Amino acid sequence: REYGKGGKPKSKYDFMTIDEKQVEVDKIRTGIKQRCLFNDSACKEIEAKIEEVVRKAANGEYKKNTVDTAPLRNKYFFGEGYTYGSHMEARGPGMERLYPKEGEESVDPIPEWIHEMVVQPLLRAQLIPPDFINSAVINDYQPGGCIVSHIDPYHIFDRPIVTVSFFSSSALSFGCKFEFRPIRVSNPVLSVKLPRGGVTLISGFAADEITHCIRPQDTPHRRAVVILRR
Repeated sequence: REYGKGGKPKSKYDFMTIDEKQVEVDKIRTGIKQRCLFNDSACKEIEAKIEEVVRKAANGEYKKNTVDTAPLRNKYFFGEGYTYGSHMEARGPGMERLYPKEGEESVDPIPEWIHEMVVQPLLRAQLIPPDFINSAVINDYQPGGCIVSHIDPYHIFDRPIVTVSFFSSSALSFGCKFEFRPIRVSNPVLSVKLPRGGVTLISGFAADEITHCIRPQDTPHRRAVVILRR
């Protein structure tokens, strides 16, 4: 194992020259589009709706596969549910699968407030085409919450991947290597700010050719993200 300062693991990017890293950064940036779309008032209204989702989940009002709980992070699936991580019977990239649309494994439909308060502003801003979104996931992070380096599986999701941040700001990091017990994260090749109320779309190299993650140190406060995909 290779470690840097403070016991951080090293990724392959730590062994690149400055020029090589810049090439990677430039390729990532071509696949990132950002817009500050939701003001404080709009954020507060949407955040109140996210709190409703949390309460309904706590009261058992959703289907089993709609809600996925983990330390420091809860996920709420709407429209389409899918296997990932520990839920996968067969591990590895390409083995993820969508849940059936009907039956015990299905998830709840996308709430109307997501269509009206989140999707419609994106359509008006011409950030996504009509009828593109059929999957909405809310990730609710507690301070220190993270999501490990991954690529959203191509065989399940079209591009772009659309995220909207609420409650607080964070950062999306590319090219990190995680190690655990205790958790340690290598330096990213690029870290992109995710402001509260901001929309981030990733496609191309940024979505397909390099991993992205949320590091624990980039979640100092509670944060929720609405992930919209097809």
